[in-house]
Amino acid sequence: MDADSECEDPGVSFRERGVEPADGFTGDGFVVRPLVPSDAVLDHEAVMASREFLYHWEQDPPYPPPDFSVEDNLEDLVQMDDEHRGGTRYTYTVMNAEESQVLGCIYLLPGDDRMYRSAEVMSHDGTDLSSVDATVWFWVRPSTWEAGFERILLDAVLGWLRDVWSFGRAAIMTNEHLDHQIATIESLGLTRRFDVDRERDMYKSHAYA
Repeated sequence: MDADSECEDPGVSFRERGVEPADGFTGDGFVVRPLVPSDAVLDHEAVMASREFLYHWEQDPPYPPPDFSVEDNLEDLVQMDDEHRGGTRYTYTVMNAEESQVLGCIYLLPGDDRMYRSAEVMSHDGTDLSSVDATVWFWVRPSTWEAGFERILLDAVLGWLRDVWSFGRAAIMTNEHLDHQIATIESLGLTRRFDVDRERDMYKSHAYA
């Protein structure tokens, strides 16, 4: 998720809610930890290797552009690091066990984050998106799909959100174009709770819990 340039009222931050960032965790063959600016080179390589997928995942064409540089990526990572340290949004990198390759990324945003402020939100269960403890976006390299890594990671993340963050209700986010990610989310028993429609996006987003 590239740095969001919207300058609206950010709403109630995680820190204002008393939610501090977890350190991360180690899974079977992978590590999840906070994304920091020094990850710019490895993160850039993963972004460019996943460019065709991220074009639809980000919904911010033409991100990432063909000439997206390490320096461009560093600017995004600096902003995300500032938000992480400031307690407004939390961002985590997913790396292999040796931390020599980025496999994906995880983003935690409050349910009333600025990106949802101007959106049309349809609830399927009668509740409000702002009532969820967090909205969680994630992506992994498409090259890892065949081995089932997307599902392995999401399953581990769900346990992490429950056991470490103590979130009673976190919404896993995707969009209507991402059939593979939708299938992964639904395979873990999650149900579509909200549709989020922003005028600037190419596709409607879905929230699962």
